[in-house]
Amino acid sequence: MDRISISLGDVFDGFRFHFGLDVAPLSISVNVRDEWGFGLDIAHLSATGNLLLPDNVLNLRGGEELFGVGGAAFLDFGIPVFFHVHGFRVSLRPAVYVPVFHVRPGVTLAVREGRRVELDYDMRVFTPFSLEGIVGGGDAMDGLMSDPAGLVRRSLGYDISLGVEYPILPRLSVGVSFVNIPLPFLSARLDHYARFEGHMFFDSGNIDLGALLGDDGDFPGEDVMGVDISDPVFGTDAGRVIRRPFTMLVHADYRPFGTRLVSLLPSLGFSVDSTHARPVSPEGGLSARLDLANILVMIAGINYGGRRWKNSVDFALNLRLLEIGVGFSMQSPNFVRSFQGTGLGVNLGIKLGW
Repeated sequence: MDRISISLGDVFDGFRFHFGLDVAPLSISVNVRDEWGFGLDIAHLSATGNLLLPDNVLNLRGGEELFGVGGAAFLDFGIPVFFHVHGFRVSLRPAVYVPVFHVRPGVTLAVREGRRVELDYDMRVFTPFSLEGIVGGGDAMDGLMSDPAGLVRRSLGYDISLGVEYPILPRLSVGVSFVNIPLPFLSARLDHYARFEGHMFFDSGNIDLGALLGDDGDFPGEDVMGVDISDPVFGTDAGRVIRRPFTMLVHADYRPFGTRLVSLLPSLGFSVDSTHARPVSPEGGLSARLDLANILVMIAGINYGGRRWKNSVDFALNLRLLEIGVGFSMQSPNFVRSFQGTGLGVNLGIKLGW
């Protein structure tokens, strides 16, 4: 299933840009009467990117604020399994993943005494191989092709996802899910980085009106405005630990009519993602599912996840041998704007089996 979404925030409340891409080219699953099953997910690719400019940065209010660009991409191989134990439905998905790149925000803006603005950035892009060939003008394929198998082996990481669900009432099931639990000493590592540094300032208190209106002196002058940008630095970090975003959700499945015809699906939890300036963020929302004999299924919901609101509707047509899924969504960090056609997304998936 491929999902691509882009959303833009309201610049008066700050500026936010989000990018998401999920490509799942091949998944194989076996389900035995919904009692137990297993599968194999092959070469799933997920990529995210974000740019944050907070409102106090755009309005040049006082204080210091960490913000900037973040992003990551991972290639994933997983083995999903589910089974039942004493009424509990347990799902597990051990996975091995390879980080393609990882960027953490590293920009600080400070406004001092209401007149001096200082911006410092120190951003590192971590990769499995050196970017010097791409950014620095060397041989772009040298580091990648010298030992591709060793490069992948050194970058491997392992984590596991766990879900438990239990029917506490005939009409109500509750559960908890943990996605991408890092395993001790088995997280991925990236050896190489490209470091970008710079410092900029503007001090309106040092503006010389005489120089501005006359012909004497230089304007703006070194005490008014300055820019110091260093050349990129390429190096190794002895294996920077890279973990995938972690999510914990408590969720429920409420069937008001006692059948699977209509279900309400609330959820609440949090996520931890180091590609954002503020790693911890709430997650949750409410969806409703209409299930017509497991032939036509529709799910509509309003949910908050990945630092943005998502209003979505998904359809699945199950023809036994062939299942077709399609979905549409509107996404935005701003709740009101998520209903105004921003961040349009499309999902498309095809399943074969019986």
